[in-house]
Amino acid sequence: MIEGTQEPEKKTLPRLDIKTRINHSPHVVILGAGASRACCPEGDKNGRPLPVMTDFVARVGIEDLIKEAGYSPSDNFEHIYSRIHGAGREDTLAKLDAAVRQYFGELTLPDAPTFYDYLVLSLRPKDSIITFNWDPLIIQAYKRWRHLGQVLPDLVFLHGNVDLGLDLTRKTFTFLSDKPDQTPTKLLYPVEKKDYNSDEFVVDQWARATYALSEAYYVTIIGYSAPQTDVEAKSLLLKSWRDNSTRTLAQFSIIDIRKSDEVEASWSDFLAGVHGGATTDVWQEYLMFHPRRTCEAFAFATLQQDPWQEDRYSKAKTLNELEAWIKPLIDEETTGMLSGKPHH
Repeated sequence: MIEGTQEPEKKTLPRLDIKTRINHSPHVVILGAGASRACCPEGDKNGRPLPVMTDFVARVGIEDLIKEAGYSPSDNFEHIYSRIHGAGREDTLAKLDAAVRQYFGELTLPDAPTFYDYLVLSLRPKDSIITFNWDPLIIQAYKRWRHLGQVLPDLVFLHGNVDLGLDLTRKTFTFLSDKPDQTPTKLLYPVEKKDYNSDEFVVDQWARATYALSEAYYVTIIGYSAPQTDVEAKSLLLKSWRDNSTRTLAQFSIIDIRKSDEVEASWSDFLAGVHGGATTDVWQEYLMFHPRRTCEAFAFATLQQDPWQEDRYSKAKTLNELEAWIKPLIDEETTGMLSGKPHH
């Protein structure tokens, strides 16, 4: 190679099998706090609201703890926590951790189908849901559907979760709601310098997340604004995305309640040279129009000029209705062939 020149970026096609019509490249969904609020916009089963960082202090009820530490509870929790952490106030940090675990640990999905139920069912084992959230709602949704067998996506927890425990002998994680005797995972809090390297569980989760993103053919970001205290996280994700040799053919979608211009500007490094953009409504996400078939539908539309008809979810009133709706799609997957035709 001539000195001063760069090796051209390697580009590859997605792992699409034309004969079976199966795309083996994954769909990766990344969740922030806004996703859980979209899951339960009116609050959880008992009306408890899902907090985001801007209203976190009031929602979780930690105003007195913040005041005792000498800070204003009206400030953003990220800023407050960073300052308390920087001051080395370990006693206050321990109290905050206990309060956070108690509040989030009591959150419960409503009995009726939620957005998280649809999301979990919309993805296959090759796909991943990567979450920054501490709340247990995505786990509860996952557990609702695991009776269907090995048909659900991989779950990855980048900042820990109140329902995650470590099986130290097997070096695996489990759900505390299944095995309450396990060691709870650490929760990673909003400090400017997060430690992603000293905890074995966190290292493993980040390895899985970055690998998934480097292989993804479709990426959906839901309710994650990549705040200033997550600069390192965003940098790690961006490196993996840039290492993705299918990236220029892939789709990168962001769902956020902010104005689309603002959202797309904040994700401009990820969107450069790829299909994608921002929308505000989770129910208009491609997953809702082509559940369990997003990567196939997108590939056939863009690479084969053979777009698949939409097989859009109908809103189910009960979990049984939702299971009856999704079952034909799962059954078709067991044949090793996908028709590309609507099942409903």
